[in-house]
Amino acid sequence: MPIKKSIVTGVAHFFQATGYSIQGLVSTYRSEIAFKQEVALVPVILIIAWFFFGFPYALLLTGMWLIVCAFELCNSAIENIADLVMPEKNEFIKRAKDAGSAAVGVAVVANLLTWLYVIFV
Repeated sequence: MPIKKSIVTGVAHFFQATGYSIQGLVSTYRSEIAFKQEVALVPVILIIAWFFFGFPYALLLTGMWLIVCAFELCNSAIENIADLVMPEKNEFIKRAKDAGSAAVGVAVVANLLTWLYVIFV
């Protein structure tokens, strides 16, 4: 009997976590211009990737773009927490925000390099 209860808890947790994820996507989309721009590019990326390249490359390019979006979500989380904890200017907060921004930048460069590889190889 306890096994059944843990399975139900696991399923309930899955749906609860999914709801939190959707809320995070929606709130970030509403509040972050960069995330809106990245999401707006998703249909273009998917059409180009899946129409012009074979399955493995299209899957790789789609995954790379999702990684950029994931880093943007993390960066937004860092910025929101930093602003809540320390609304006034602070060198440590600035470093945290800059590191989050740099992580997005590195993901974008990796994405572009992957596109260049797929296009020219």
